[in-house]
Amino acid sequence: MKKNQLLSVALIGMGLTVSAQSQAHESGLAGYYIGIDGRAGITSGTYNGLANPNYGNLTLLLNHGDHYHGIGAYAYSGPAGSPTTNDTNTNNRVPEISSLDAPLALNWGSGSLYSGKLTSQNNSSEDYGNLTFAKVDSLAGHETGSEEQILFSSSGNRWSTLLGNTAIGLQLISATAGLFVGDHQTANLFANGDTISLDSFLDDGFAPIFWTAANVPAGTYTAEFRLVGLNDASINSGRFYFDFAPVAVPVPAAAWLFGSGLIGLLGLKRKATPLSA
Repeated sequence: MKKNQLLSVALIGMGLTVSAQSQAHESGLAGYYIGIDGRAGITSGTYNGLANPNYGNLTLLLNHGDHYHGIGAYAYSGPAGSPTTNDTNTNNRVPEISSLDAPLALNWGSGSLYSGKLTSQNNSSEDYGNLTFAKVDSLAGHETGSEEQILFSSSGNRWSTLLGNTAIGLQLISATAGLFVGDHQTANLFANGDTISLDSFLDDGFAPIFWTAANVPAGTYTAEFRLVGLNDASINSGRFYFDFAPVAVPVPAAAWLFGSGLIGLLGLKRKATPLSA
C-alpha cells in the first residue's frame, strides 16, 4: 500500500476523515437530481411506439457527467402487445447492477452525530458515492457549454421540465434492520414516519447520511425509496434502492496504522531534509 493510501486509511479509522465526496463535489454539481420525465413515447426497443409508462412522473436522476441515468422509473415487462407496467426495474438500484460495483461502503463516521458509527460519509465510489440531491431546476439558466447546461439539456431535454413549487417528499418503503438515514443535523430523518418533505432541503441540496452501528454483521444493507408528490400522488416515482456494506477498518488497527504510518512518513521527510550548516 502506498504511504498516502496508508495515511488516508489511518485518518478514516481515527475519525479524521479524508472525504472522497469532497473530490466528487469539486465540480459543484450534485450526484443526483430530481426531475420529471418529459418523454411521452418510447422510440426504440421491444416497446417502440408505446406510451412511456414513466411519462410525467418524478424520477431520480444519476448525474453521469454529460447525461443522466434514470433511477426509479416505471417500466414495461412482457410482450409488447399486452405489456405489464411495473413500478420498478432492474436499473432502479445504486450502484446499478450493470456496473458490477460493490455496494457503497460504510466507513467510520465523524462529527458529534456519527462518531463511532459506520456511515456513508467517506464513500470512495466515483460514480455513485456523491450522495447529494438537488432539483433539475438548479441546472437551468447556465451558459451554453457549461457542465450544468449540458446535463440539463441532455437526452433531448427529456428531463428539463422545471419542478418549480412542486411539493416533493421522500418515502422510505423499507430498510434492512440496523440501517438508518440521517443528515448533518438529524440522525434519523424517518423516526416519526415513513415520508419526509424535501421542500426545506432541496433549495440548498439534500445530503443524506446512511449509517449503522459499529457492531452490525457483515452483509448488504438496503434502503428502498420512492419520490412522492405530496399534493399529487399521480406523479410519484417508481421504487429505487441504495445498497451499502460495512467495510470499516477496526479501530485498534486504524490507530496502529495512524501512529506507525504518520510517524514513518515524518521520519522519511526528516531523512530527506539536509542538515543546515
